[in-house]
Amino acid sequence: MLDSFFGSLSEAVSFPEDQLRCLSALLLGYPLAFAFRLLPANNPNLKHIASVVTSFFLIVVVVNDLVGLMHLLGSSIAVWRIMGVVEGKWGPRLVFIGVMLHMSVSHLIRQFNDYRGYKLDHTGPQMILTMKLTSWAFNVYDGRRNPKELSRYQQDHAITTFPSLLHYLSYVFFFPAVLVGPSFEYMDYIRFIELSQFRDPKTGKIHWPAGRVMASMKSFFFSLIALASLATIGPKLDVLWTLDPAWKALPWVLRFGYVQLAAFAARFKYYAVWKMAEGACVMAGFGYNGQDPKTGESLWDATSNINVWAYETGESIKTLADNWNMGTNKWLKHSVYFRVVSPGSKPGPLETFATFGVSAFWHGFYPGYYLMFASSATALTAGKLLRSHLRPRFASAASGRTPTWYNMLGMLLTQSTINYLSISFLLLTFTDSIEVWKNLYFAVHIGIVAVTVLVPVAFPVKRKSKKQQQETEKVKELVHDVAEEVAAVAVGAAKEVLESAIPAAGKVKTL
Repeated sequence: MLDSFFGSLSEAVSFPEDQLRCLSALLLGYPLAFAFRLLPANNPNLKHIASVVTSFFLIVVVVNDLVGLMHLLGSSIAVWRIMGVVEGKWGPRLVFIGVMLHMSVSHLIRQFNDYRGYKLDHTGPQMILTMKLTSWAFNVYDGRRNPKELSRYQQDHAITTFPSLLHYLSYVFFFPAVLVGPSFEYMDYIRFIELSQFRDPKTGKIHWPAGRVMASMKSFFFSLIALASLATIGPKLDVLWTLDPAWKALPWVLRFGYVQLAAFAARFKYYAVWKMAEGACVMAGFGYNGQDPKTGESLWDATSNINVWAYETGESIKTLADNWNMGTNKWLKHSVYFRVVSPGSKPGPLETFATFGVSAFWHGFYPGYYLMFASSATALTAGKLLRSHLRPRFASAASGRTPTWYNMLGMLLTQSTINYLSISFLLLTFTDSIEVWKNLYFAVHIGIVAVTVLVPVAFPVKRKSKKQQQETEKVKELVHDVAEEVAAVAVGAAKEVLESAIPAAGKVKTL
């Protein structure tokens, strides 16, 4: 549908038709989200129907991917039926295995038919769907467990009442996020639809926090800036030029510098689509995150998938991971990382590598993905060693802060590391990735190994002196004495209240 329109427009603006369709669907999300916000607050079923119908319209009519919709819809209904029938821990396990296999088949078909191609198809939305379906299955399972066995996060998102198919599909196909995300939890979505977080418990009236439209427009205009940057800077910093003999002939410093710039420019496309989808979610009223404790202003970043400033100025690999593709990170954390940890044990390197492995598997089967995520796991371990062994030597004893030069050096090393490692993610193939790293003398990889091996030996963790240990023990004893004194006063007060309230009971014995 609309083939002639998008075909003519694609030729006129010299922009790929598939990307033009996707961008048009994201832009249409804004007026549709504004209208969605105006639907009656006391009719949640109308909102659920509108969400599903709107997504079907965008996927079939605008994006022109009826086959893709069949994949998404079929997988969603299958998961709903499985969790309705299978109880216990095998329900979410079957769902996780099933949807990951389905997505993997889609990845392989795309990889064989369009190797190293960037034509958009249903695999992108299916990756978002995989996160939603697996987290939803675990939440249903948590709703059937003893609440005492759950973490605070699991308790907040446990689904205690199995949802109807309409409510479930509304969550799966929430139209501002159906194409590029973000992923979010089912209970957060239901609270938004029912407006429970905005409803006055006494009067039942809805009080919308201020700043929704402004926050939406900020994301929208930022996405436009990212698109403009991608269109102007992107072609001049093509990562494929690293395979050209002209690049290889450059001095090492210039080769390394180009890799830094090319990796930075490649992030514009993610910034553009993620911020555009985030703005549409906020326009619909989804994304309220309380108030800023310092300014008191309303925060509308609950559906944010990227914190651009925090990522571009991050001083550690962990900071970058926490602020990049945050919806996926949350899914990996709560549906993978904490699900593979044995009860009563602490997460270790095995859980970290398992999480990175699932992340690479989720992205697809290009060898470059696995090279990057394996390297990133080792870089993360090296960063933890630097923090535990080196940082305390430069941190202020009074404030615990490190000097500015230390922070700036950390930011420079972190950005250089991630830009170097992400080349394999962009080049996709094993041969090309190794070739580029070889031309850079595997500098960052050697640095990671050196840090891992040498830092614990050269900078052992300082143990507290005997005097510091004695001071710590004195503080503990003081805190213990104060706690006992407060408890004694509280018990005495309670005794007096009880004795005065129930004089016939006589004296109240206390332990």
